[in-house]
Parts: sequence; structure tokens; C-alpha cells
Amino acid sequence: MNQPERNTINFEDILNRKEKCNVLFFNYDNEAFMNTGIQESGGTPSYASTTTGPAGELIPGKIGVKQDLVTPFAFYGTKKLFLATTNPAYPADFMGKVADALKSNGSAFIQAYSDCMRGWRHGAEDALKISKMATDCGYWPLYTVRVEDGRPIFSYYRGLDIDKDKFVEYLKSMGRFRHLFRPKFLEKNIDEIIYYTEQRNNKLKDLFEKFGAEKPVDFYKVDRKALEPQQHLHPGHGLCPGCGAGMVLNQMATAAYAVAGKNIVYVNNTSCSEVSTSKDNLTSWKVPWVHHLFESGATIADAISTTKKILKSKGLYKNEIPYVIHIGGDGSTYDIGFQFLKSALIRTSSFVEMNDYLNQK
Repeated sequence: MNQPERNTINFEDILNRKEKCNVLFFNYDNEAFMNTGIQESGGTPSYASTTTGPAGELIPGKIGVKQDLVTPFAFYGTKKLFLATTNPAYPADFMGKVADALKSNGSAFIQAYSDCMRGWRHGAEDALKISKMATDCGYWPLYTVRVEDGRPIFSYYRGLDIDKDKFVEYLKSMGRFRHLFRPKFLEKNIDEIIYYTEQRNNKLKDLFEKFGAEKPVDFYKVDRKALEPQQHLHPGHGLCPGCGAGMVLNQMATAAYAVAGKNIVYVNNTSCSEVSTSKDNLTSWKVPWVHHLFESGATIADAISTTKKILKSKGLYKNEIPYVIHIGGDGSTYDIGFQFLKSALIRTSSFVEMNDYLNQK
């Protein structure tokens, strides 16, 4: 069997592109409403134990599946859209995708794996190991969809094949799944988690067959030693030790700084990242940053980007249009804010791109 061709994407080449994203909608997925008490969300995987869906003798955690966000967005018929999954355990892929998204026309949505040691119940020192295991066992595949004039083109990096031994090890590594292993070994429930994950990955493989790129394997080449330290966030954070969101924010800001410098606006939904970077009437952000509610942050990001373009088209704004990144946790992305996110994503990747007066970059 022939090996699929690899598409090498150089970080420097991305920076030299003329394209520019309207809004990058960025979801760091820690799989529950963490900053309000570890409540179950649409991002919570099957049989995980949360405070609103605790594991009991009769009901072993969440009943239901982890919803798929990225793939459905590819089929809304948008004009230009960049979609991707990322994992901070693979920083070159992560930062390459953030830069690629910001330097692509239309809009973008990135979903990042974001370990939560407190909500998932494991040691802080295990965060990176567990993050890497999530992709290596097939739970969190890394893939990209580029939509051009309504047609999606799929490519991937790794994580499409299920390794059942590693998957069981992954589940065992977190206290939120401990009830599946003791006092009884709930083989049926464990098999069900793996089965539905495998079905999702098989559907992805079918989409690669149908809508795959000519060179389906994306490999981002990033000289991380040459990257300047990000200047969007002050050092340190108020997050829990080992929090995946800390890794995610730093890698995201490093790539965004390489692309945008300080010409950027962040909009942050209420979430762990918002609470931890805005204490005591001070923010940790060195660049413009807006906090908004669970449900409406995506709309605010859309409004900021579109307003700047309208003013520019009327000659009322002389500066360069800023890049805009909207940050949301999984609760505000899957559940409370989903309708606003979907609408803003479609507007900025279709309506804005189709409007001759809003083609400012």
C-alpha cells in the first residue's frame, strides 16, 4: 500500500502570505463547565463523571456522546473557512495551524484539546503525558478542513487509528473514569466509549476518501527556537498547576504574535481563561482584550472585525485592520453560545467574503 503524500507547510511561508482571517474562533476544550464547578457539557465524553452527572451504582457518569463540532461546520456551505483540531502536546502542528488560520481568507474555527487536571482528576505533572496519549490512542485526531466556495477539503496529521491498549491506558489515567475500572471492571461501558470513538474516526476516514486533499498529510515545519516570545500575555497565570489552558494560551499567543504583532484584539467568553487573566480589575493581556458572556462573545468578535472593515471602506479608519481571536471554553462553545458561534462563523466566512465593501484586509 502506498504511503499518502505529505504536504510540508513552512511557518515562514505562512507569514509571507497576503491572506487574512476575519475572525479566528478558538475553542479550548476541557470537556466540562470547569470554572463554574465541573458540570457536564456537550463536550463531556461518555461515562465521564462530573458534578451534575456523577458516577453512581446505576448510572456510570454521562449518558450520551461527546458531540462533534468541527466536521459539521465544513458542510454549512460557507465561502471560505479554515477548520482544525489541535493538541498542545504537538506544538509545531498547533502553532502552524493557528498561523495558517490567521493567514487564510474567510474565517476559522480551531478546537484545542485542553487538559483539566482538577476536573479530570489526575496529577498536575501528568497533563502533557495525558494530552499526548489522547491523540496517540485515537481519541483526539488532528485534522484540518479547508473550505473553498462551499467545498471542504480534508487533510490530517495523526490520530485517526484507534489503539485499544493505549485507549484503555488513557481512560485509566484520569479519576473521572476510575469508576469504570473499580470496584467492578465495566467492560461494556469501556468498549462503548472506544466503539463510538472508532465510528467517528471511520467517518472521518470516509470523508478523507471523498473530500481528501491531493497530499492528505499536513506537516507544519516550525523552527520554534527562531520564534520570538509572545507579547500578548504577561508571564504566569492564575490557572491550576498543570492546566492545559495555560499551554494552549501560550502556544496560541506565540503563533498569533508571529502573525499579527500587537495588531490584534482578543474577545474572551466567561471561562477559566477569562477568570484567570482578569483578576482584581487588572488583566494579564498586553493587547486589547474584551470579556463577554458565555453566549455572546462570538457575536462581539464578529462585530469588532466587521465594524473595522466598514469604517475602513468609508475612509474613517486609517490603521491596518486588526486580527481578531475569539476564545471560548467548551461550555460556551458546545452549549450556551453555540447558536451565536454558528451564526457568527457563517457570517464572517460567507456574508463578509461576499460583500465587496467589506474586503478590507
